[in-house]
Amino acid sequence: MNIGKFSSEILRGIKTIDTLHHKPTHASAFLVWYSKPTSDVKTVVELGSGTGIVAFALAKLYNLTVEGIEIQSELVELANLGAKLNGIDDKVRFRNLDVRDVKDIYKPETFDMVVSNFPYHLSGRGKESPSKIRRLSRTADLETIKEFIKSASYLIRNRGTFVFVFSPNILTTVLSYLSEVNLTVQRMCFLHGAPEKEAKLVAVRGKKNGGQNLIVDPPQWGV
Repeated sequence: MNIGKFSSEILRGIKTIDTLHHKPTHASAFLVWYSKPTSDVKTVVELGSGTGIVAFALAKLYNLTVEGIEIQSELVELANLGAKLNGIDDKVRFRNLDVRDVKDIYKPETFDMVVSNFPYHLSGRGKESPSKIRRLSRTADLETIKEFIKSASYLIRNRGTFVFVFSPNILTTVLSYLSEVNLTVQRMCFLHGAPEKEAKLVAVRGKKNGGQNLIVDPPQWGV
């Protein structure tokens, strides 16, 4: 897998209907960039799909069938409108669902790939946003992130691919959670604002029951 060079321009031309407190970020672009599929990936599920920017990009850029799972009904409505706006409502659909409840809707190992931009500003750190939508989208305790990971393992097939983006300050915890549900990290990449700055985001990619070989890709810039 030749990852090339990251650019937020990967989302150019992807249309979304956003709210004041929920808009596409560099994390969305980084996730799409690092999720370039291998030939065996046809179906994808996104956990925490927001207004749909990642799902839209995966469907349009890589011709994938994508389902988004989002707990906030307001964002699901906007995402469904956005799918029509992008002309891909036949390739993308969204469910108003808590990730904890995926077993009520889906059979195990339904998808080839699962992706997620974890809520990476942990609750209790820094000033809390007055916007409910922003709080739910951008803050979570570690137990919530653990539920995302458990649901991911349930939803992807054996040897299926996962790609997650989150803050490096929870990297060791996330790696521990992943190992508990047999999700093996095989690649990792850090995104910095500038060469002399500390990393703001990390992307991890691997497989369910995958081999224990880890590649750390070259650092990227552009937060």
